[in-house]
Parts: sequence; C-alpha cells; structure tokens
Amino acid sequence: MENDVQLFPCYSLPLRDYLMSNGLRYKLSALNENSRKKMWIFIDNDKLNSLLMEWKKTKPI
Repeated sequence: MENDVQLFPCYSLPLRDYLMSNGLRYKLSALNENSRKKMWIFIDNDKLNSLLMEWKKTKPI
C-alpha cells in the first residue's frame, strides 16, 4: 500500500528523551510481548532519521 506509515520502535530511554527534546513525540508506548521491555513508537520520517544519524555520532556511552 502506498499510504503505509513506517514506524520506529525505540527501546532506549535516553534515545527517547533525546528525540523528545528535539521536538518529536511518540505515538504510543507499549510492552514488547516477547521481551517484556517497554518501547516507544515514533513515526519514521526525515526528521527522525536525521536525529538518529546525529545520535549515532554523539550518543553517550
């Protein structure tokens, strides 16, 4: 389908905070059924991809 929305599951609290501090908002939060880890679902778009590339360059250890 052409109108499918791509989603990005985020399992990292520091990454979630970074994305939110840069103006993104997650669409929902949930527990992964298999791992029982909390995740935040963001819409995959150009801004998210740009922030993820910046995160890879500068993320804290």
